[in-house]
Amino acid sequence: MGFFRNVFVVLLLVNVAFLGYDHLNGGNIALNLVDNAKGLDANKVQVHLHTALNEIKSTTPQKIAGHVNEAFAQLKEFNSPQDVLTYLRDKTAPVAKATVTKEGSVSVLTQDNFASAIDGSKPALVEFYAPWCGHCKTLAPIYEQLGEAFAHADDEVIIAKVDADNHRDLGAKFGVQGFPTLKWFPKGVTSPEGVEDYRGARDLAGLSSFVRDKTGLRPKIKSTKSEVTVLTTKNFHSVALDPKKNVLVEFYASWCGHCKTLAPIYEKVATIFANEPNCRVAKIDADVEKDIGAEFDISGFPTIKFFPAGATEPIAYEGPRTEAGFVDYLNKHCGTRRTVGGGLEPEAGRIGAMDALAIEFTGASKDIRERVFKEAVELAKELNDKYASYYSKIMAKAVKQGDAFIQTEKTRLQKITKSNTITPAKLDDFTIRQNILAAFDKQAKPVKDEL
Repeated sequence: MGFFRNVFVVLLLVNVAFLGYDHLNGGNIALNLVDNAKGLDANKVQVHLHTALNEIKSTTPQKIAGHVNEAFAQLKEFNSPQDVLTYLRDKTAPVAKATVTKEGSVSVLTQDNFASAIDGSKPALVEFYAPWCGHCKTLAPIYEQLGEAFAHADDEVIIAKVDADNHRDLGAKFGVQGFPTLKWFPKGVTSPEGVEDYRGARDLAGLSSFVRDKTGLRPKIKSTKSEVTVLTTKNFHSVALDPKKNVLVEFYASWCGHCKTLAPIYEKVATIFANEPNCRVAKIDADVEKDIGAEFDISGFPTIKFFPAGATEPIAYEGPRTEAGFVDYLNKHCGTRRTVGGGLEPEAGRIGAMDALAIEFTGASKDIRERVFKEAVELAKELNDKYASYYSKIMAKAVKQGDAFIQTEKTRLQKITKSNTITPAKLDDFTIRQNILAAFDKQAKPVKDEL
């Protein structure tokens, strides 16, 4: 014991000597040490102690030998007291934390900011993903909802993600072998030891329950209205076989993993087509409603069938189970012009014959304009379509106010469509009006009318 006491005293005297020498030479190692000490609080001390205990538990003779060899290698680089002081200054100088950005309510981690973000001061759920991974893309909107559910408690828990395909060292460090991999970092844990693999359901309910159980924090999940029509044995035939409507039906089972993966995509598709009166997106739990499942030969989940308006037999949907795949399919079979993400194509609402008159009207003489206007009025009556009459209304205004009216109307509608205060139905209406105004151009080309 006396030997170790003597060694301790010698090391203490050496440290005091170096600090004194550094201070006399205008250095600030001592001040940095004091500043670092002032920055400590009970929480940080607890974290450091927890990390130190984990390090001690995982210490092996090989690790000790490695640290000793590293120390001797460092000593070889010291040729003077000034070299030692420079090394100490680098070690004690305050290190600026790397910035952590967010996508929505999810923290984006990288090789540079991972250690400063996951520093043990609070627990964290981290998704290790790859941009090309299909399952990661499916999880992305759900994970964003999870971030929003715990956004009110971001000072108590971290919901984060890291592109482990780009930052492969991080993935390797934490044993990531596939995507997506979700790992839970309890408070005080910063190294692979003590990190837990998340093996629960990859839906909002499963993820939020896991974080809630681990932290005691209640998630704030926003309730969203579903545009998917729910079918049962009682209403299936009246809805799916409606002679005036086209209906896409998903036959699913509540326990089916692929059905759960499809669910958020299917919800998006239903929202996109919510304002299309002749196109419905519906679903039925065919595991519960077994009679319907048997009637339509459902042998696996999910099975998707399209019921055309007026048809007696459905068509099996065999396209991609992606938002784009469903949108393309329904546009083709329902005669709609929706876009991925919502909204309408530039040709939506336009009528080829009316387009031709609008193009002729633009830049024509007064006499020709009056003739074209009369033709437009008559054609609109024949077509009995509200947007056909919009063409003739534009012409009437332009005859009275000049071409400046068309540009003024374009500007007005552009301002309205950018507003967040209008309903989806009104947004569609104003978008179609914008589309029609685009036909009042000499360079415009008439759309091809659907047969």
